[in-house]
Amino acid sequence: MQKKLLAAMMALVGVGASMAVSAAQTGQINITGKVVDTTCVVDAGSGNVQVTLPNVDKSLLQSAGSYTGITPFSIKVSGCTTSSGTGADTVSVAFVPDANVDSNGNLSNTGGASAVAVQLLDKGQQPINIHNDSYSAQVTRGESTNVAGGSIDLKYFARYYSAAGGATAGTVVSQANFQLIYQ
Repeated sequence: MQKKLLAAMMALVGVGASMAVSAAQTGQINITGKVVDTTCVVDAGSGNVQVTLPNVDKSLLQSAGSYTGITPFSIKVSGCTTSSGTGADTVSVAFVPDANVDSNGNLSNTGGASAVAVQLLDKGQQPINIHNDSYSAQVTRGESTNVAGGSIDLKYFARYYSAAGGATAGTVVSQANFQLIYQ
C-alpha cells in the first residue's frame, strides 16, 4: 500500500514539474547588424607603431593606482572610401584582449621592472580597459571616414601604470594588438 501511495505521489510530483517547465516565460531576441563596404588600410608606418615612454623615477609609481609618463601616439589609416547606404561613417581601433593584457585591462610588462604595466588612453586621455572595452566606447574613439580617401589619424596615449604601487626599477616592455572597426 505504501509503495502504491509513494508511486502515486512521485507521479504527481513529475506532472507538477512538467507543468512548471511548460509554463515558463518565452521571449524573443532581435539581432541587427551591418556589413559595410569600407577599404581603410593601416598605413605601412602604423602597422608596427613604436612608442617610447620617457625614463621616470620609480618613486612616481609607489602608490596604488599611480601613473606617469604620458606619451602620445597615433595609428594612421588611409584609403577609406564609403559607398552610399553601405559604407561606414567612422573608423576606429579595437585593442585585442589577448595574452599581452593583464587582469586590469592594461598591457602586461615583460621587462625587468615589477608592479608596473602600460595603460592605454583614448584621444580624450581616458583609460582604456582592454578587457571591458565596449563597442560603443571603441566607436567613440573613432574618426570620420568622410575624408575622400585621405589619411586619418587615430590618436591614443600610453603611460606607466602601477595598480598596486611599489614599482621597482627596470625595463618596461609591452605590446598591444589591434584591429580596425567601423560604424
